[in-house]
Amino acid sequence: MKGSKIKGFMRLLAALMLFFLGSCEKELTIEAAKIKPPVRTYIVTARADKKGTNSNSIGTAMLKGLYSEETKQLSYTIEYSDIEPQIMTLRSGAKGSVGTFIKELYSSEKGKLHLIKGSFLLTPLQERNLLKGLWFITVSTPALSPEISGILTYKQQ
Repeated sequence: MKGSKIKGFMRLLAALMLFFLGSCEKELTIEAAKIKPPVRTYIVTARADKKGTNSNSIGTAMLKGLYSEETKQLSYTIEYSDIEPQIMTLRSGAKGSVGTFIKELYSSEKGKLHLIKGSFLLTPLQERNLLKGLWFITVSTPALSPEISGILTYKQQ
């Protein structure tokens, strides 16, 4: 009987210790529990040339821009030389594919420009594909579509 009283007391003591240790946990607010990743800005570049399309074009184009994760905005400038573009587009897809159309950056219908500037907001899917390195620029001419192309690369600012 004495042994069972001691076992019962030990069990009660263990249960009380577990109860008190469990109830001493700090309460975390929902906001404190969520760790937000840092918001980044990226420098985006692309060099479009004949390597992307296996053409014999001597033309080149250079896209330079910034992408902000906070605003989801891609701002860009494009300079080109030794080519008369009819249309410039951004596309998403694997290297060497036709890709999925994202945005028209330039059309000759807007007049001849040597420096093209613009910006637009990205959807979550577009942002994911951009940061996966799946975007490329194509430059088409009346003779060849696309004549030159290049993959967009980025680095953290």
